[in-house]
Order: sequence, then structure tokens, then C-alpha cells
Amino acid sequence: MASISAGDLRERIGVLDLRFQAESDQYQWAESQRLWADAELDTRSNLFSSVGIGARGVTFTVRRNRDLSLHQAFSWHGQHCFLTAILPHEHPGYLTVKAALVEVRICRKDADLEPPGCSFPGILTEKYVRHEEPDLHAEVTADYVLVTPKVISLAPGSWVAVGEAFYRVRVPHLLDPYKNEFEIRRREDC
Repeated sequence: MASISAGDLRERIGVLDLRFQAESDQYQWAESQRLWADAELDTRSNLFSSVGIGARGVTFTVRRNRDLSLHQAFSWHGQHCFLTAILPHEHPGYLTVKAALVEVRICRKDADLEPPGCSFPGILTEKYVRHEEPDLHAEVTADYVLVTPKVISLAPGSWVAVGEAFYRVRVPHLLDPYKNEFEIRRREDC
């Protein structure tokens, strides 16, 4: 077992906290501190969603930090890192942090209302795509999973906008203590 030292932590990462801005009615990720880390891209996908597909994974080694939690995220080389595990490192005084490299999208809840409701960051991951051909036209049904910070709640049957596209919320998955997942659907005529 090779030793680790502070000099091995050569990557500068931002620790992101979710903040609410009442004047604009929006949640957004904001940097709260910076850390030195060692970062290594994983060879396997990180399954950050229990009902959607995974994303490219990255493993960080950081100094032990009592304030670090899975309610936070990292910013690394301009990429958003969704934290999935914080584990003790084999060397005392350090932590291993597992994350998924994801694209954050701006979402609006209650998207069928004027003006639209609160905006928040979300991660859209694919579930599956189904093609149906009714009698007179073809319709594409796309089912996705929207992964959100824990404070976001979407009711089944409500509408959510992800970027410029509108989706119907179908099934919420709320048991994870750090995130919520919502199965959402979009139907389009072909």
C-alpha cells in the first residue's frame, strides 16, 4: 500500500451547494468552497439513478472534510459531478468520493402554469424509447428519468419543462435520502 500525501492532490475542484434565490424563484448550484483532489476517470459507468441508465464515473481522493455530504456536487474541469458515494479512504485523513459526470439542465415545475413555477437544476437520463403506430399516424413515446435535488417535489400527472421540452410526470421515486427521481414521458407525432 503506497502512501498518499497532499502533493498527490493536484486537481482543483469546486464544492457545490444547492441554494434558493427567492427573488428569482429558482434553485441553483453555487460554489461554497474549493478543494484539492486526485481525480481518476472510472472504466465503468456510475449508476447514479436507480431507474435510469448510468453515466461516466470519476473517483476523487480528498482530505477528510466533515462538511462534505451527498447533498452537494463537485465542479471539475467545467463538468458537473453528481456525488454518489463518500467512503473512508485506505489512508487515514482522506476520503474516496465517487461521482457521475452529468449534464445539468434547467427545469421548471408546474410548467403548464403562466407564469411558470420555480426553476431548478435536474439531470435527465434515458429510460427507454418506444415506437407505436396507431391506425392513422405514428407516435414516438420517450420515457426518461429526471434526477433532482431532494428538496424538489413533483406530483404525478403534473408537467415539468426540461429545457424547452415539456414532460408529464408519471412515477416519483422518493425514498433515497439525497435525491428524488421522477419517471417522465414525452409523446410526439411523427
